[in-house]
Order: sequence, then C-alpha cells, then structure tokens
Amino acid sequence: MMPNSNQSGRRGRATGSAYSDLDRRARDPREYVHRLDQMGSVPAWRGLKRQSYRLLDLQPGHHVLDVGCGTGDDVRALAQLVLPSGIAIGVDRSSVMIDEARARALGRGLPVDFHIGDACRLEFGDGVFDACRAERVLQHLDDAHQALAEMVRVSRPGGRVVAVEPDHGTLSVEGADRELTSKILAHRVEHFRSPTLGRRLPRLFSDLGLDAVGLVISTIATTDLSHGREQRIVRRYAESAADNGIISAEEAATWLTQLATSATSGRYRHATSVFLVSGRKS
Repeated sequence: MMPNSNQSGRRGRATGSAYSDLDRRARDPREYVHRLDQMGSVPAWRGLKRQSYRLLDLQPGHHVLDVGCGTGDDVRALAQLVLPSGIAIGVDRSSVMIDEARARALGRGLPVDFHIGDACRLEFGDGVFDACRAERVLQHLDDAHQALAEMVRVSRPGGRVVAVEPDHGTLSVEGADRELTSKILAHRVEHFRSPTLGRRLPRLFSDLGLDAVGLVISTIATTDLSHGREQRIVRRYAESAADNGIISAEEAATWLTQLATSATSGRYRHATSVFLVSGRKS
C-alpha cells in the first residue's frame, strides 16, 4: 500500500488500485475495510494465512511485525502466538486502516501495537523483530525489493521473513468469449504496480541473502458465480475495462451475460495462483 520507485520497468506508472494510497485515492476508504473482511472470509485465504503464521516459527516472547496490516486481524492472530511476553506490531500507510485496527483490538487485552508507516522506510531499528510478514501488500508497491529489504533489515539474525502474494499474470476466467476475456484480464493485470511479483519472490528472497527459502504455490479458484462477492469482482473487471476504453460498454455487458450463462451449466471458472515464500535471515 506504499508506492515507491520501481525496479521492474514500471517506474512512475499510475496504478488503478486504491490500496497503493488508500486515504488519498479511495472515494470511500471504508469500502476497502469491507473488502478486506470479505477476502478474509474466503476459506482458501484463511488456510494460506495459517500457513504463513506457522512459517514465522513464532514462540512465546517473540516480537513480530506485520507490514501492510490493514484492519489488524492478522496482528491479533499473531499476538496469540507470542503470549504472554511477546508483542505483535502492525504497520500500514492508511490512517483509516490503522484506526480500524486499533478499534478492533481495543479491550481484547492482546499485546499489539499499530503504526502508520511506509513499507519501504520502516521506522524500526535493525534486528528488532524475530519475524516479519507481509500479505497482499507488495503487489501494490513500485519497489517490492526495497520493502523486502526493510523487512530483512529489521529482522534479527535467524529471524523468519514471510510474504504472500498473488501473481496476477496467472489470472484466468473461463466461460466467455476468449478474445474479449483476454482484453479484460490484460487490463486487470495492469491494475497493479507489481502484478507478477508472486513468481519473482523466491529470487528476491535469495538476492537479499535469506537462507532456506521455501515456496508454496496455491491456486485460489471458484466455479460459483452466484455469490455476491464474486459477481462484484467480475463486474469490476468488466466496468474498469469499459471505463478505460479497452472495450465498449456493450461488450462489458455481453461478457457478464456470457459468464452468467456459463455458470448455470457449470462452465464458469475464475482462478489465480498465490505464492507463499519464506526465508531465514542469516
């Protein structure tokens, strides 16, 4: 959520994602709180979250950092793993998200703290955390390498670093005209500052000197278009492409109709690969 300089040939390019600077770019930042809650309710994502927690190798008394913490749900979960003497800290660029995270933690008695901050310039000393984590954050940055370097810097020797990122280059939707789908999905990929970051994460971890780099690739997929959340997602795909002149409004409507028809006969599928990468600071 914290845009910076780019090492992947996309320098200075504007992103369509309001997550890159939520407080200034979103018409209604609270809508994005709701979106995070919806994503967090997806069973596949809940499973990936649990995997990422395990890979942090947390122990009671550890200090752990969640970069781009959003509403703080993961921070509260991590705090449970470092009780009674540890602490879980969340950092996010958005004051709306940090306010929400603090409100959700209020009165729970958990060892948590939240800060407004920049992923590429973390305001912590070297080696102060036993583990650092980021989920669906680096895709919104121009310079994911710098953010990862900061996560490594603030981790102690032997500390774990974990990142979870989709690779939007793997995005697929089945059930409508292929040429039209290709145009819509190509535009969707351009929505993100680092859309194919997932596949590059293992190399970035190695380049930063992390040892024991591990990789888990999962596919988040659905064949159910009856759910309101799924309908809103594909509608955003189509409307964004139409609004930006990639396709016409009529083509957008046609695409959505084709998907709905395919869904009734079991031919709809929407999928993306997600990369879960972990490493240990030497």
